[in-house]
Amino acid sequence: MDLQELVLLGVVSAGAGIVGSMLGLGGGIFMVPLFTLFFGIDQKAAIGASAVAVVANSVVGSTVHLRSRFTNLRLAMLLQVTTAAGATVGAIVGVAADQRVISAVFAAVLVYAIVSMLAQRRARPTAAPGPVAPPVPMPGEAGSPPDLPTVPVDPLTGHYRDRGQDITYTPERVPAGVGISGLAGVLSGMLGIGGGLVQVPAMSVLMRVPVKAAAGTSTFMVGFASVATATVYYASGEIDPQVVVAALLGVFVGSQIGPRITRRVATERLVLFFVTIMVFLAISMILQAAAVDVPWAREGTDE
Repeated sequence: MDLQELVLLGVVSAGAGIVGSMLGLGGGIFMVPLFTLFFGIDQKAAIGASAVAVVANSVVGSTVHLRSRFTNLRLAMLLQVTTAAGATVGAIVGVAADQRVISAVFAAVLVYAIVSMLAQRRARPTAAPGPVAPPVPMPGEAGSPPDLPTVPVDPLTGHYRDRGQDITYTPERVPAGVGISGLAGVLSGMLGIGGGLVQVPAMSVLMRVPVKAAAGTSTFMVGFASVATATVYYASGEIDPQVVVAALLGVFVGSQIGPRITRRVATERLVLFFVTIMVFLAISMILQAAAVDVPWAREGTDE
């Protein structure tokens, strides 16, 4: 690739990093299709580069989400156990799989994400805005009578301040969420997407975690899954240094911008923006999986 293409690749990666960090998806879900469709990059090299870039996106994006208290660290560490294990298995499968199979799985995941996010948009939010109650002192502590009973608090309960309101929530259906995190890990390893594409809808729809908290928690998690993915692809010789460097630089810039935008944008707008991009990419990947020429794709994407 010449210098002009590498610069353009970095710009596209920055855009993917912005959107990915806003939605907790890690950016890989946008980079892989864009790299293969518009730059003619080998699909597995794109997946390997995406996995490395997602790690950077997670590290940089998480710092902003943590300051905003969107990240639920206890929930993230619980779900991460199955996510990391699944990512290793998925990466091994992805290295050996045919390109059309990868495209078909990619398209199916995109369709799932579109349906899930639209369902989440119609659902009523379960996190009630209001002042966050101060912690109840333990018996014997200053300010608490010795006979005052304490109110049990779920250790996974999170809270943050959003546009002038305090939001408190407690994740539901945690065992199911742990199981789905394993599937997210498999898809992360197979597609180089970080797993956020499954994690965010699962947390927001199934576990009833607010979208911004789900995005912040997912952004923290996807880096760990992508380390496992990148390791497997590197060992298989599927890492192109030029593509990786351009993707890393772009994502590094974009992942610092996305979380700051998240604090100023309404949740519904995030969902609509996400769905619009996903529809375009899903159509492209379906055509690619069916071996149909994609009119807007660059020649040479097929192996």
